[in-house]
Amino acid sequence: MVLFTISSALREHIRTCGIDNEKFEHLMHTDHISDADLRTLYKKSSHDTLLAFIRSTNSRLYIPNKNDRNDQHPKTKEFLASMEKLRLKAKEEEYQRLIRPSEQFTTLYDNHDQETLTPAAASKELKNQVTTIVNVLISVGSVVYAVWYWTDSSMKMKDSWRVLLCLFSGVLVLVAEVVVYMGYLNRIEEAKIRERKKKEVKKVVGVI
Repeated sequence: MVLFTISSALREHIRTCGIDNEKFEHLMHTDHISDADLRTLYKKSSHDTLLAFIRSTNSRLYIPNKNDRNDQHPKTKEFLASMEKLRLKAKEEEYQRLIRPSEQFTTLYDNHDQETLTPAAASKELKNQVTTIVNVLISVGSVVYAVWYWTDSSMKMKDSWRVLLCLFSGVLVLVAEVVVYMGYLNRIEEAKIRERKKKEVKKVVGVI
């Protein structure tokens, strides 16, 4: 947003142009004006262009003093209301943390005990997952082929029954493989949690 200084000529135009009372009171008690308000005043003038209006009122770009402290400038109602909402929200979050403490971390600096995967470890984990998927597919395919071959060579079943039996066997093996793999992952995670909870105890054996 571009700001312009309010010169004596522009202030006189503000008094006589007939803007609403709230805007009038605001502009009469400040030393700068926004470009949007300046265009509003220009529309209430007899000048052909905005540039001609700026020249006639001797308005210049407003450059705020960087050495001024923020508390020297009046705060708007919207800013005060927003700050009050943020303050109440912070108090509510603090109260909720007191009555319901969470095990999860809320800051970056509290997360130093958690494991971080390096690129090499992430690549190794991805390879293990791909290998597991391939092994599951091989197991399912082998069982389906064995059932298909056995129902034809030994039982001489109809093709419709053979297909149903193959599907049932494949689904059964797939579910069993997934259950076993998920149990394996759960045991690994439980072992990691137990290791992280262990405290290292150092003892002095002797003094030389």
